[in-house]
Amino acid sequence: MKQVSSAQTSVFVEPSPQEVMRRRLDVANQDAESRNQDANRPNSVFLEWEPSRRIHGNEIEPTRVLTLLLASSECSLRCSMCDLWRNTLSQPTPPGAIPRQIEYGLDHCREQNDFAAVKTIKLYNSGNFFDPNTTPAGDDARLIQLCEPFDRVVVENHPSIGTRRLYEFGKRLRGKLEVAVGLECIAPRMLKRLNKRLHPLQFFQFAKRLRDADIDFRVFLIHGLPWLMPNEAIRWTVLSARFAAAAGARHISVLPCRAGNGFMDYLQREGVFTPPTHQQMQDVFARLQSDPRFDNGPVLTLDTWGLDPDEVV
Repeated sequence: MKQVSSAQTSVFVEPSPQEVMRRRLDVANQDAESRNQDANRPNSVFLEWEPSRRIHGNEIEPTRVLTLLLASSECSLRCSMCDLWRNTLSQPTPPGAIPRQIEYGLDHCREQNDFAAVKTIKLYNSGNFFDPNTTPAGDDARLIQLCEPFDRVVVENHPSIGTRRLYEFGKRLRGKLEVAVGLECIAPRMLKRLNKRLHPLQFFQFAKRLRDADIDFRVFLIHGLPWLMPNEAIRWTVLSARFAAAAGARHISVLPCRAGNGFMDYLQREGVFTPPTHQQMQDVFARLQSDPRFDNGPVLTLDTWGLDPDEVV
C-alpha cells in the first residue's frame, strides 16, 4: 500500500461529500455524451427472475419481475461508494416523466409471452423515489393507476426522505409496497465514511414503522469496502445481514463494492481499495447461506453487478 500524506489522510479516514463530488469530475466528463437525457424513456427495461420467498432452507420460490431503471434526478446524499448518479438526469425530473417511462416499459414488455405471469414491478431510480425532485408528488395518482396490475411494487428510498408521502402511497396501492434501503454496512467506523447519513438505530426504527404500516422492505449490503481487511469484511457483512434480518427485512441482497464513481477509482489508484473478487463474493454468500439464523428468515441474493465479467462464472 502506498504511503499517504497527512493532507490525504482525512480523505481516506472520513471523506466529505464535497471530496466525493470533487473526485468524480473525470468520470462525469466521460459520461457527458453517453448519459440519458430523455426524461420520457427509462434507462433500461427488462424481465427477470427473482426469489420471492424461502420454501425450505436455501430452497426458494422464484417469481417473474418487471424491472425499470428509471431516468430521474440525482440523489442529494452523495454517498461515498455510489456510482448510480451516472444514470441520472442533470435536472429535476419533469412532471409526468416517470409515468411516461413506466408506460413505455409496460408497452415494451407486454408482447413477451410470459408477461401475464409478472406480479412484481421494480421501479429503481438511482436515488429516492419519494423525493419530489426525483418523482414529482403530482404524479402519484397516475403512478398508482399504472401499478394496479401488480401484487408487489418495489421502490428505492432513504429513511430520511419523503417518508410521509411513502406511507400514504403504500395505503393507496392495491398491491404491497416494498421499500429497498441501502444499509451497506453497520461497522461503526464505516458509518461516517459511507456518507450515507444512516445510523443503524435510525434504520431499525424506520423498519419498525414500515412493518407497522404493512410495508415490506429489502436491504442492500456492500461487501469489500475499503478500510476493511478481507476477513473483517466478511464478518461485518454477515453481522449487517443478521441486523437487517432482525429488523424484519424480507430480502437481503449483497453487492460487491466497485470503482466507477471517481472517488472509489481514486482510492483504488492510491492502494486503499481493491474490488472484491468473484471468489470472495461467493465465500461471503456461502457464509450467509450456511448461517442458521437465516433458515426461516429473508431471501438472500448475491448481485454480481460490477464484477469483472471474466470472474463471473
